[in-house]
Order: sequence, then C-alpha cells, then structure tokens
Amino acid sequence: MNWFQENLWNTAVLLEFGGIILKISLILIVASIVTRIGKAFVRKFFIVTAKTRAYRKGREQTLVKLCENVIYYVVYFIALITILEIFIDIKGILAGAGVVGLAVAFGAQGLVKDVVTGFFILFEDQFSVGDKVKINAIEGTVEELGLRTTQIKGIDGEMYYITNSMITQVANYANAEPKQVETSKSVV
Repeated sequence: MNWFQENLWNTAVLLEFGGIILKISLILIVASIVTRIGKAFVRKFFIVTAKTRAYRKGREQTLVKLCENVIYYVVYFIALITILEIFIDIKGILAGAGVVGLAVAFGAQGLVKDVVTGFFILFEDQFSVGDKVKINAIEGTVEELGLRTTQIKGIDGEMYYITNSMITQVANYANAEPKQVETSKSVV
C-alpha cells in the first residue's frame, strides 16, 4: 500500500485536512464580508459627498470604482497572506518582499507621485475631460485625464502630455462664471 491509501481514512489526517479547509473557507468568507462592507461604505460616502458637493456623475463613478478596487485588492492580499501563513512561515518572504518593495518604491518615486496627484485631481474635481483650462503655461481643452498623465489639446492644435506631479497651476475656465460683454456696432 502506498502512503495515500494508508492515510486516506486516517482520522487524524482527515481532521487536519478538514481544519485547513475550514480555516481557508473562513478567511475567504471574512474577506468577502469585509470587502462588501468596505464597498458599501465607499458608495455611502460618495452619495453623501455628492449631495454636499457638485460632483459630476462620471467623476463620482470613477472615484467609487477606484476606491472599491483598492479595498478589494488590499483585503484579498491580506487574505492570501493569511492563507499562506497556514502552510509556510511567511516572515522571511515578507521581509524579502519588503526590501524589494522598498527598492521598487524608491525607483518608482515619480510614478507614485504622479498617481497620488492624479487621484487628488480626480477627487477634488479640479478639472474634467472637455474643460477649457490653463495648466502651468499650456492653454487648451482637456482631452484625457488619467491617474498618471493629463492630455491637453492646446489652442495651437498640438497635443500636450503633462505628468500629474508637474501640474502646479490650474485655471479652469469651465468653472468660471459667464460674463456679459456690451459691444456697440455702428453701421455706415
């Protein structure tokens, strides 16, 4: 008889295997519940915020989806680490990952700065696609707004790509109050 046949009906092995399956199931159930609660909280937050601030519907949906994805990935990453801890000692792996993560973060400093700035541009509703803006010294229409870059079609017709961390001054003409101008014409 081989090992599998000898241990298949061994109650100690079955109990241990069942315990592991139960632990994994509970971890995944808790992760699912935490994710749902987190997503509900995000939706509630943006419903309340939308009532108090003039958010555009597309902007609100973008921010909700972004926050929901962050919650999902963080919760399931923690669940994965917890499940791995059942089988192996992950302290060494986490320490190694921490060192690698630190090196990558140090190298990707500019990218992180761009993404964080892009998130705040979205969150604060500074400008949207289609708005007439002046960003730094570039004047034109916002063609695309991403987490890392903003694309502006200049009044000269050229397309400008600005990394979000380089945006220091913004004038949004779409938010300006329309002004009435009186003109007089003389017909000769």
